[in-house]
Amino acid sequence: MARVELGSESYASDDSLNGGPGVPLAVYQTPGSNALETMAAVKAELKNLESRLPEGVDYDVVYDATRFVESTIEEITMTLLLTFSLVVLVTFVFLQDWRATLIPMLTIPVSLIGTFALLMALGYSANTITLFALILAIGLVVDDAIVVVENVQRIMADEGLPSKAAAIRSMEQVTGPIIATTLVLLAVFVPVGFLPGITGQLYRQFAVTICMAVLLSSVNALSLSPALCAVLLRTPRVIRRGPLAWFNRVLNRSRNTYVATSGWLVRKLVVALLMMAIIGIGVWQLFGILPTSFLPEEDKGFIIVDIQLPDAASFARTSELVDGVSALIQAVDGVDFVIGVRGFSMMSGAGENVGIAFVGLAPWDERSARDRQLNPILNKIRGIAAATPGANINAFVPPPIMGLGTSGGFDFRLQALEGQSPQALDSVVKGLMVAMNQDPSIAYAFSTYSAKVPQLSIDLDRTKARTLNVPVSRVFSTLQAHLGSRYVNDINLYSRVFQVKVQADASFRDTVEDITRLYVRSDDGNMVPLSSLLTVSRVLGPQSISRYNQFTTAQFIGSALPSVSSGEALSAVEAIAEKTLPDGYGYEWSGMSYQEKKVGGESGVLLALALLFSYLFLVGLYESWTIPLSVILSITVAVLGALAGLLIVGLSMSIYAQIGLVLLVGLAAKNAILIVEFAKEQREAGRSIYEAAINAARLRFRAVLMTAFSFILGVFPMIIASGAGAASRRAIGTTVFYGMLAATLIGIFLIPPLYAGFQTWREKAGAWRQRVFHRSSEPVPETE
Repeated sequence: MARVELGSESYASDDSLNGGPGVPLAVYQTPGSNALETMAAVKAELKNLESRLPEGVDYDVVYDATRFVESTIEEITMTLLLTFSLVVLVTFVFLQDWRATLIPMLTIPVSLIGTFALLMALGYSANTITLFALILAIGLVVDDAIVVVENVQRIMADEGLPSKAAAIRSMEQVTGPIIATTLVLLAVFVPVGFLPGITGQLYRQFAVTICMAVLLSSVNALSLSPALCAVLLRTPRVIRRGPLAWFNRVLNRSRNTYVATSGWLVRKLVVALLMMAIIGIGVWQLFGILPTSFLPEEDKGFIIVDIQLPDAASFARTSELVDGVSALIQAVDGVDFVIGVRGFSMMSGAGENVGIAFVGLAPWDERSARDRQLNPILNKIRGIAAATPGANINAFVPPPIMGLGTSGGFDFRLQALEGQSPQALDSVVKGLMVAMNQDPSIAYAFSTYSAKVPQLSIDLDRTKARTLNVPVSRVFSTLQAHLGSRYVNDINLYSRVFQVKVQADASFRDTVEDITRLYVRSDDGNMVPLSSLLTVSRVLGPQSISRYNQFTTAQFIGSALPSVSSGEALSAVEAIAEKTLPDGYGYEWSGMSYQEKKVGGESGVLLALALLFSYLFLVGLYESWTIPLSVILSITVAVLGALAGLLIVGLSMSIYAQIGLVLLVGLAAKNAILIVEFAKEQREAGRSIYEAAINAARLRFRAVLMTAFSFILGVFPMIIASGAGAASRRAIGTTVFYGMLAATLIGIFLIPPLYAGFQTWREKAGAWRQRVFHRSSEPVPETE
């Protein structure tokens, strides 16, 4: 009757680890769970189960996604410590007193610990985004404390007041600027935190973290810092020798140069306005030139290799090729392990002629050498793929955020909009793939779609089957049971549950003629030969049919050259598609490419929103429509520096760069507010506009430089980052570093003339309105 055996549930796929037999087991965490805690629990459970494994069977956790998280947190923690050290060093060099340095230094742990507590209360986790924000927050949280301490020291030195009286006097002067700069940052970040989609998710976590840290730092600056100043500070002594004396002389010369240059620009407002016009044109041009992308490509610690043999290649041939390729890849320097899967592909699905290899790389700290980093290893694997005959082999990296598609690069979906045949779609796919790979901006592009897979087509005579009382469903269940397999029931054996399946033996399902030898039972009980009900023909068709938005589709995976941004690659592919595709075909983007196209052009909108909310807040603060313009226009210098920095370094305008631009609005505004607020007070005290602008520039010069350089040097470790998550840190670090550098070295020269210009305009406009309204309100003399 039959041959009974205890075998595998399926023979359609097979797996290996480093060339030996293995069974991969994937574990996915549930939404909302902690990744590190989940992985620790999994490893603990595996340790408990180890004793139950049969002899000769062992397990190994070859790929652990939390290693990337742990390594990223490790790198960010080191960056945090380095940033903390640099900020403290800058503060000490400027204040030159360990007592004064201690006050801003204490602000950092107080603000960061408070931020962690508030994030936990709101349900946020310590992930990459929030830790990025905390690195930047270190430079931000000391700003307010530095302003307080620097002003107290200045008052003690200039006016001879004791520390307590100087602290009280200082708070009368700086409370307004501290509140203003804090609320400007909140006005910038709170609105963008409500953006929808994945962009909103990224902005929201960053915005919440920054807002919490800055809010706590301002509370510290208004309460703890003046109290510590009153207790700790002593009358500053003049240092006349050593490196600090040299620094003071350089700082004084810089102040004199700055005041003189600013004074000249105040007198020559036309020159200042011309400079602002040039800066504005530069920002506009750079926004048009700078390439765009969604997220920078990250080294996630593994590479995916897709393998596709010719259509209808046997499973044995596929296994042999996957083993050979896996052995060659494993010999590449920097590769830790290779998991080979036969009979399944992430691109093509299930099939005897496809396979996939998951290439795990050595830990990041062991791959610091240039030739052991991601791109060199990827290029070596692509070289192996190109030199391997008999298969199409493509290597690519996973997406920066897992779940956004199956790979990095772009994900393009070609759609047959008019129900074209698979053969017609296959012809268009081949032509489009050739055109894509000929484009100089695209490194590679491939599609696994094929409509030339040899298949057997069965034409069932349904009328005859009905005449012979043979249900159509019974015909197909007979074919399934003999040619495929059919589930019967479960049995208990060796304390386990096994499925019972029936299937024709291999020798009885080897040829086309074996199908016609099968019989099916009719409702009358007669055995009807299938040869009398159906005909079998050989055809060519696709292995599987995929649909995207209801249309038959073919997926393309590709990547841009290293010197080309993903935004430029998407534009190039769209241009090729518009030129190449015949009528009746369309395309859509999927995965990360879809998100990139969805947020395309948002950087300008977000920057405009940040500037608008900052301006409206300052209008309410100063009760003037013109004075805030001196603050807002000075921000364009920082934007120009950020865009120029990205262009020089070769980075694109990604989501992280956009976050940096929004942050720059608040940071650059802080410098301007410190100067404009003091100029406003000087003007209200009766000084001329020129004197008010110059005195504010002289008084706030050291405080502006201290806050600016503490942040700039605090961000510097991010622009030289390496290891896990380095690309994201470099993107945001480069943006704010070069932006603040430009705002500090160039922007502060333009703040006094901008204030003087708008204040002059405001007063002249007010005088003109007063004359007009006064004249109109005079009584008209009576005439006889």
